[in-house]
Amino acid sequence: MHPADEIRGEKSWDLKDKRIALCVTGSIAAIESFHLCRELIRHGADVIPVMSETSTKILHPNTMEFASGRKPVLELGGQVEHVKICRNVDLILIAPCTANTISKIATGVADNALTSCVLAAEGSGVPILIAPAMHLSMYDNPIIKEHVDNLRKRGFIIIDPEIKGESARLAGREKIIAYVKRTLSEKHLKGKRVLVIGGASVEYIDDIRFISNRSSGKMAISLATKAFEMGADVELWHGMVTERIPDYIPSKKFESVKDVFRIIERSRNFDFIIVCAALANYVPDKFDGKLPSNKDSLTIRLRKSPYVIEELRKLNPNGKVIAFKAEKEKKDIEKKALDFLNKFNLDLVVANTLQAFGSGESEVWIVSRRETLYLEGNKKTLAEKILLKLREL
Repeated sequence: MHPADEIRGEKSWDLKDKRIALCVTGSIAAIESFHLCRELIRHGADVIPVMSETSTKILHPNTMEFASGRKPVLELGGQVEHVKICRNVDLILIAPCTANTISKIATGVADNALTSCVLAAEGSGVPILIAPAMHLSMYDNPIIKEHVDNLRKRGFIIIDPEIKGESARLAGREKIIAYVKRTLSEKHLKGKRVLVIGGASVEYIDDIRFISNRSSGKMAISLATKAFEMGADVELWHGMVTERIPDYIPSKKFESVKDVFRIIERSRNFDFIIVCAALANYVPDKFDGKLPSNKDSLTIRLRKSPYVIEELRKLNPNGKVIAFKAEKEKKDIEKKALDFLNKFNLDLVVANTLQAFGSGESEVWIVSRRETLYLEGNKKTLAEKILLKLREL
């Protein structure tokens, strides 16, 4: 067994049976292409390396052969490699892509195996992703900007680089993989605006102390990333979370329930709103400054907090609202979820038990007016199945 097959599907099978031509150009970021290739394989993909001559001076072809289990395509020969590749792959990924290669593709130059492969793929309707990497002064050059805009108009997907100092660095592997999945997915949510609200709210007792809860935000982040992969225009509002939020997901941070209401006032017209945040039901009357720490006892007065989902429903009358509801026990959980759904005129309720808080695994009851669906598994898998239910709303 080749080492590439040993890791195939290690992280997911989202790219199972997908053949990807990974085109590597002569940027110093080519050293990242080895790791990117392996990461694509870990999600189930079959990767065919295509290397420019300049890239082989930075990254040896044997390295990419080891990474992928396939001999890299290095030059054009009598086998019409560029035509064969574009007929037999699902996607072309150029990562990294230099200013020189961007200019060649934009102007129709096909002077090597890589550019010939890309232009043949464009003519055959194969999706093409470009991840630029170069000095910032080159990326900001008006001609390169014009070429990038031209490529976008022609249907190329540009994965914006990370701007750091004077460098336009190759986007991170996580971001590139997400765009590959988004491009190759069935796009169940294409054209839909999806809002996910997650994490734990923070309610201050005094200027430094607060009341919160054990919500990790894992489910909210899983829902947002999976919605992105399904083609949605997604936005994440989050409170306190223990997980890192991917940089390609637009997000807004809040602390208290009051902060959420402020954000709501400036936001409108989502197709789907998913509220899985653990928002406070009771908030303390805040003390000014810092409470003394030498008291034998302390009484904190709490008052009822308004429900965020009521305001969301009012301001987005045409959108579908999906809310999560946590219960201590499984007993009567379906009935309580249905009562909750009817009380707030929701479209779907996802019920779970307290054991789900902070855990990577969960069991959920997806309750609508027509039926209840029971599911269990890791939160990434559950997120996908919950989002697929949105098609029925």
